[in-house]
Amino acid sequence: MHDTFLNQNLYESVIDICNENAIAKILKLTITVHTHSHISESSIREYFTERKNSLVGDWTNIQVQRQEIEPLTAVIDEIDGEIFQ
Repeated sequence: MHDTFLNQNLYESVIDICNENAIAKILKLTITVHTHSHISESSIREYFTERKNSLVGDWTNIQVQRQEIEPLTAVIDEIDGEIFQ
């Protein structure tokens, strides 16, 4: 259940970062989560798809790294993408 809120917060943060940096399409997204988190590449991809958000698609390489960080937190390590022309 708590990972649902984390997924939502990740989604909103990624969108905010992309808007601030005029990113139109995410090519690579790297995130660090706690070792016991249920956040995964597929859960992130599904969250964007369900919301019909075109930032993430088949072209996006999503990497979820697991480390002993604070539970129920995530770190957005990298967003690489194409900017609006």
